[in-house]
Amino acid sequence: MLDECPEVSRVAFASVRDKPEMWLAAFALDGRVGRMVLGASEPLLGQMRLAWWRDQFGRSAAERPRGDILLDLIGRTWEGAETSLLALVDGWEALLAPRPLEASAMARFVEGREKLGIGLAEGADEASAKSEAARAGKLWALADLAVRAQDDGERAQALDHGQRLAEPALRLPSSLRPLAVVGGLARRSLRSGGREMLGDRLSPLVALRLGLFGR
Repeated sequence: MLDECPEVSRVAFASVRDKPEMWLAAFALDGRVGRMVLGASEPLLGQMRLAWWRDQFGRSAAERPRGDILLDLIGRTWEGAETSLLALVDGWEALLAPRPLEASAMARFVEGREKLGIGLAEGADEASAKSEAARAGKLWALADLAVRAQDDGERAQALDHGQRLAEPALRLPSSLRPLAVVGGLARRSLRSGGREMLGDRLSPLVALRLGLFGR
């Protein structure tokens, strides 16, 4: 399942302290749905693929088809909390809009990752950290938008929102260390003008520090 996850998620997953299957399901879903959207030759095709996931999250785990490793994992680890995953799918769908993206589409994508962060905090029994978990999710989304921007306007919007959100540093409990890693790398990316989160020789050391200490 780690193969489903983007590189930054795989790096963040290495710092999991508890409930690894919950984290793996979230990161793998983000990776798979992201590839569906970014690789869609036509928006309608991407929407049809996302509709399948939306349909599954509308059913109980017992009613879902068996055999898809990711869907089965979600059924074991996210049952009853799929609203966060549905928000993530909806957020990715917003990126199927015509480019350059309007502010509303970018906001939907950010909201999807924000709600995923909240869902992870709730799943880790860290309700008091939901606000910072949400901020980590938003930073992650805005850094992705800045890196993937197709024109200067998109990049400027992402950086404007992201750089304001990047102060101060994230403070998350150790049980949410993967969010501290991905959020911290995103924060660094935004503050440097939107470079790749793992795109330079120092980024592995930064990721290691975040994984060990959370900051």
